Amino acid sequence: MITNWPLVFFTVFSQLGAGLAFFSWWKDRHDTAPSSRGWQVSAASAALALIASLIAFSGLASGAMLPAQICCLLLVLASAAASRRCAPCGLAAWLVGAVCVMAEAAAAIPGDVATLSGIFPLVLFPLCTIILGAVFSQLRQMGEADDPAVRYGRFYMPLRICLWIMLIITAIAPCMPWEDPFMRKSAIIWMQTQLYWMGVIFSGVVLGLSHMGRITLLVQAIVAFISIFGLRTAFYADGVHGIIDMSTLYMH
Repeated sequence: MITNWPLVFFTVFSQLGAGLAFFSWWKDRHDTAPSSRGWQVSAASAALALIASLIAFSGLASGAMLPAQICCLLLVLASAAASRRCAPCGLAAWLVGAVCVMAEAAAAIPGDVATLSGIFPLVLFPLCTIILGAVFSQLRQMGEADDPAVRYGRFYMPLRICLWIMLIITAIAPCMPWEDPFMRKSAIIWMQTQLYWMGVIFSGVVLGLSHMGRITLLVQAIVAFISIFGLRTAFYADGVHGIIDMSTLYMH
């Protein structure tokens, strides 16, 4: 299979930036002394994603990926401004991040949006965004207080909910005899793809680690990133959501 690695990097790191922007905005509204570290990492992630997109599309993209690319640029600028205590920029950052993620999902729809193959990326991509944002935002390295009285990470609840949903849909997807021809073809390939199952298993590992306390927070973040990176690589390289005739990218 042909893997467009810059496209994988673009979607994963832009979703990391968007997720961090949302949780950093939430912390700015609820903390007395919010840290700018989340905004800085959000801007850096989005910048890396933007560079990857320019490589993936040899410049500007087309179709739904063009607004995703534009919103990724806006995410870089808004997150950088929010790190300097620009309150409206924080709201703008996670909003353009959300548009970026949904545009990426729309570009990955192989047929009709009202089918299972159309709904799948519209559900999967936002889940990945929330998981990445939650698991990294609760790290001490992001400015979170290392309070022994707090047994789990600060955002363990949205993290666990989204992990459970992602685990269920990604584990079931290869096992069902779908009537949707695009979903059926992807399911057959995913069933035989080790990288896909690694992503599924690792999401379950993160769930288990989230019940073991704050000592595992950094490991949770690393394993969650590997899980989503593996699933995304399989999504584009080993499923008809990302390719035509198993070699050419779908770009709506």
